[in-house]
Parts: sequence; structure tokens; C-alpha cells
Amino acid sequence: MVVYLLEKSRLTYQQPLERCYHAFYNLMSDQVPDLKEKCLLSNDIKDYWFVSQGKLTVPSIDDREDMQYADEAFDVLGFSQDEKYDVFKNTACMMHMGNMCKDFVPVGKEEQAEIKNEDNCVKVATLMGIDCEWMITYFCKPKLKVGTEWVNKGSSCAAAASSVSGIARAIYERTFRIVVEKCNETLCDPTMKKVHYIGVLDIAGFEIFDYNGFEQICINYVNEKLQQFFNSHMFTLEQEEYVREGLDWANVDFGMDLQKCIDMFEKPMGLLAVFEEESLFPKATDQTFCEKLHANLLGKWPNFAKPNPRPDPDAHFAVIHYAATVSYNLTAWLEKNKDPLNDTIVEMIKNGSNSLMIQCFADHPGQPLETPKDDGGRKKKGGGKTVSSYFKGQLDDLMTTLYKTEPHFIRCVVPNTHKEPGGVESGLVMHQYQCNGVLAGIA
Repeated sequence: MVVYLLEKSRLTYQQPLERCYHAFYNLMSDQVPDLKEKCLLSNDIKDYWFVSQGKLTVPSIDDREDMQYADEAFDVLGFSQDEKYDVFKNTACMMHMGNMCKDFVPVGKEEQAEIKNEDNCVKVATLMGIDCEWMITYFCKPKLKVGTEWVNKGSSCAAAASSVSGIARAIYERTFRIVVEKCNETLCDPTMKKVHYIGVLDIAGFEIFDYNGFEQICINYVNEKLQQFFNSHMFTLEQEEYVREGLDWANVDFGMDLQKCIDMFEKPMGLLAVFEEESLFPKATDQTFCEKLHANLLGKWPNFAKPNPRPDPDAHFAVIHYAATVSYNLTAWLEKNKDPLNDTIVEMIKNGSNSLMIQCFADHPGQPLETPKDDGGRKKKGGGKTVSSYFKGQLDDLMTTLYKTEPHFIRCVVPNTHKEPGGVESGLVMHQYQCNGVLAGIA
């Protein structure tokens, strides 16, 4: 199994009709008797802010049954009891970290973050296997290197909460990858030569909500590339059959329908390049980012447009996708793209007592307790990579793999927005056919 494009930003924010990853709701199902006690969890999912911002239940999903399957699967796949419970504890730790984000209070004229009620912090530190008091200190006042000395820099409540969220997302992503690696160790025989393989790619369609943010432009950019892949394969093959059958047919390159939009994202000084540049510029703001996008793209790329004030009057720009025109709100994109980790906390985790946490951050340099010797001004290897550049790199790898395959497609259509058996909303179905190229193929 290979992990592509894990949307970890959804871990700490969901829209009203979204549910977070199912693992959290499985944990709360009481299927495993001693699990909540070991994970320091209450009996109410609403006690955990990170995972209760959107929908809490789905009629077609039995969380208790899913937890039973997951618990049994861990055993079948060769996880020890300790390894299995460490995965559960890391997942629960993220839930507690959401509550910790709400515990920071401003103190003094500088309004520096402090924590008065340490209840949630104690649970987080216990699950992480680190000292609670030092953890609080370094979330509120992380260590930074100034010259050759380390200093503690006070944080605002928003910055401290963002630091906690960043660590939480990293814990989930890194735990997820370790679980996949363990599954591969069990399921794959390294001595076998891979001659043929069957890959299954499951991805949602274009996302068009009332509020479209960082998560939506990422998934819609991916869908733009995948739709081009679908069009070029399906329609090119179909047209080749027409030629073989001797039909009078003028070939149409359906794949090029999407190229201008893809180029707008990928070309030098395109949307992703501007986004990357602004993310690495220390004084950049949402406003400067918006101004730079409009200056570089509006009027120069046909797929970049001014936003429609409905339904989001605060949207900053629009992209004319293959599926539809989508207005995007770029608030907080720059910070999400940097997604920095608090190196001082990572160093604590690397020296803590939670073995899985230590494994999660094994490849992270952390923050040495001793001041490192000067390395001659050379940059750290792999430093400064943004979420968008990492995302694009993974997407490029995925597309390279896909173009080497002989693809077959199953196009799924959501019949209604309420997950009701037998319910059909004709407008919704028709919209999906327009978005996914089915009507173009029929025409």
C-alpha cells in the first residue's frame, strides 16, 4: 500500500456537513472495553472539539462494528497488543490536543499565552510520554536559536494553539504511515519480484461548497489532473475504436479541455508558484497574497476570475474548473501551507517514553539540547518544504504511476445529499455527470 495525498488539514477543521476520520468515532464506540480508560477518554464525542465541528454520526456507518473489525484487523496483521494500543493512544492524544488549544489564555500587556487549567495538558503529556510542565512551557514559549544562543520566545494564544494543532496533525499523519508500513511488512513478501500489480485509487470528486478553502483547492487541483487522465484515456480509446470500425469521425482531444487550468496552477508564476513564494516570505499576509494572485493571474489566465459574492461574500478569487467555477476564500492559507512544527516539543517527544511517538518522529531532527556547532551556513537537508510543494510532489508521483498503467474506471454517482436509500436528487445527479465527463462522452 502507498499513501498519497493524506488530507491531514481536515483533522483539525471540518465543515458542518463533514465528519472527521472515522477512527475517532470508532474509539468512542465502547466496542473495546478498556480502551477509553487507557486513552483517558470520556463518554461523549462532543467533549473533543477537533472531531466534533461537523457531523458526528452517519446512518450507514456502525462505529461499533467498524471498531470490532479494526481491532481484529490489527491482530491479524501482526500488531502486538502494545503496538495496537499505542496506535489507539496516539489517535486519542490528538483528540485531547484539540481541547488543549482552547485552554490558552492571554496574560499581561503582551497577551502572552499561558494555561490556567492543566487537566487536558496532563492527559496529552501522559499519552505522549513527556513531562507536562515542560510541555506547557514550550508550547507557550518555544525555544529559538538567536545567533549561537537559545532563547525562549513568548507566543500569543493563537500561535500557541496553532503549534498544538501542527503537532497533532503530524502525530496522526506519521502514525498513519507507520500503520501502513507495518501492514506492508505483513502482507508483502520482499523476495517476490513485482512483475504485475493491481492498484486501486479511491478519490472523491470535485468539491464545491458554500465556503471553499485550502482543502478544497487541493482536492480540486488533484481532480483536474485525474479528470484529464480519465478524459484522455476513455475518449482517446473510444475514438481509436471508431477509426478501426471505419466511421467518419473527426478526432477531438478531450484531454486538452483541462490543460489551461492545469497550466494556470503549475506554470512559473502560476497559482502554486505564487502561493509557494508568498508562503516563504516572512511579511506576507492574506491581503498581499490575494493582491499578488490577481496581479499575476487575472486577465492573463482564462481560468482565473473574480469571485462570485454568493454564497461567500468574502471569497478572494475564483477558478474556472472543468466541473464548475469555484470561488475560494484564502484566509489563513499561508499559515496552513507552512504548517510548522514546534521543534522543542518534537525534541521532548523523541526523548519521551511513548515508543510509537518516538518512532513517528525518528526522521525529524528535533532540537538538540546542546547548541550545535556551526555548519558553515549550509542549509539543513530537506528544510522549508511547504504543504503545497509536498502535495504537488506526491501528485506528480501518482500521475507518473497512473500513466504507466492500463486503467479501468468506475464512476460513482452520489444519488442524494442525505445518504437516504432509494432517494434520487435529479439536479445533483445531473451535475455530477457534467462534472465527471460522462455527458461529454455520450455527446
